[in-house]
Amino acid sequence: MEEIVEVIGVEHLKTILSGLTPEEIVRPAFDNWFTGMRTGHTVLNLENGKVYGLGIELNQLPLADDIYIELYTIKSHENPIDEEEFFSKEEYEEFLEFSSDDPCEYIPDIITEFCELKGIDEYERQIGLLAYNFQKNEQSNYNMWESKILNKYYDAILENHNPFQFSHSSL
Repeated sequence: MEEIVEVIGVEHLKTILSGLTPEEIVRPAFDNWFTGMRTGHTVLNLENGKVYGLGIELNQLPLADDIYIELYTIKSHENPIDEEEFFSKEEYEEFLEFSSDDPCEYIPDIITEFCELKGIDEYERQIGLLAYNFQKNEQSNYNMWESKILNKYYDAILENHNPFQFSHSSL
């Protein structure tokens, strides 16, 4: 017997999408992303319309319980913002000077150390840059972005979004 799941309608989905800021789209993925270990996703639950973050580790399958679509993803091996983009021109020059003071010592958190020294809110700047890039690259043509999400929506509701699950009627 197949389980019947009610999902939000297309108009509800469009209303949710139009109400989201780029920051609200990138923040959940960034908060669940861990470099080299976990891919961060921002997903929209199709049963209740809630947007939340999901972190999926390498070789881990997503939860089968939730019917959702991805709005934004940062892959585990990806570095979404490079140092040159993160800093202003002046800050970057200062950062290069700061990081070359002790060339024999590699400090993985040297950007964090520099930000603390300069009073830069590293987290908020990262979110701001990700949101800016998302808006510029993904949402620059809002209708195309929305169509891409709608296609994911139709795929999800047609296949119940879990390719690993078989219904009794298909066996």
